[in-house]
Amino acid sequence: MFRKARSILWGIEIVLIAALVVGVSGCMAPPLVYENERSDVRLLCQEATQRVTLMQRYSFDLPEPYRQAKCGTVTPGFYYEKGPDALSVGTSGSFSYGNTQVTASGLYMRVNSFLDGQGVGLLYPKQAFLDDLLARQALPSYHGVQPSSIDWVSMQGHQCLRIYERWEGTAVGIFEDEVKYWCWEQESGLQQPFYVHAGQRLPLGSKGYDLDQVFIVPFFQSLKINPLPAPVLAKARADIQKACAHIKSRYDQNLRWGDDYPDKRLTLTRLHYCGYDVPLPDLSAPVPQAKTD
Repeated sequence: MFRKARSILWGIEIVLIAALVVGVSGCMAPPLVYENERSDVRLLCQEATQRVTLMQRYSFDLPEPYRQAKCGTVTPGFYYEKGPDALSVGTSGSFSYGNTQVTASGLYMRVNSFLDGQGVGLLYPKQAFLDDLLARQALPSYHGVQPSSIDWVSMQGHQCLRIYERWEGTAVGIFEDEVKYWCWEQESGLQQPFYVHAGQRLPLGSKGYDLDQVFIVPFFQSLKINPLPAPVLAKARADIQKACAHIKSRYDQNLRWGDDYPDKRLTLTRLHYCGYDVPLPDLSAPVPQAKTD
């Protein structure tokens, strides 16, 4: 149900983003294209055939299925968030690619640089990043889809953690699968990894795309990482430390910071890699059970 809700929320989200820019008059049609201090929203049908160059960390080409997107009248489909340096694209309808005909589909993709410092594990070594991810998925409160596979892979010279998930909703007659990549690079000067995911929602029984071959591989083949100017790197480091300081403040006040284990191992791990003098816990250690009479 969590996955179903997330899928539905994606569709609602892109409608709401456009709707939020409506003026006080209920008679005004929301502009599909706009820019402010936080966002740059454009028409996917116009942007998809051009190289994406508005992001700070990299430039790349959007995969072929997005180049077939028709101009919508409700949602623009192309959303750039300036703070994190993140791009989301999404569309729905009927698409054909090679011998594959995809109908009543939903396609989405996101690329995130985390320039604003908002993200878990941004300063972790690669193995610690994976250990933390597994520990979070093992939380009793975790309601997400358990990955079908988790692997270390190399993509155009970048070491990446690849995660594949699939959800089937028999009650609503759809399935969704998604592939996620966390990747580390040395060209930009940033410490934090970058993230890219691609997903699709289809009627059960439909033949969808091979997400890796159709979306991820072409993305990496076209990817060019930019060496970032010193002021951008300095701000990125400062934003990460600001996020670290906020977590440390809550920890010192014994305030909760997200879901965690009773021994606060997730919070302590994050504080340790933020540079604070706290012991590094064992993320795979058994959770102590409460004593019973």
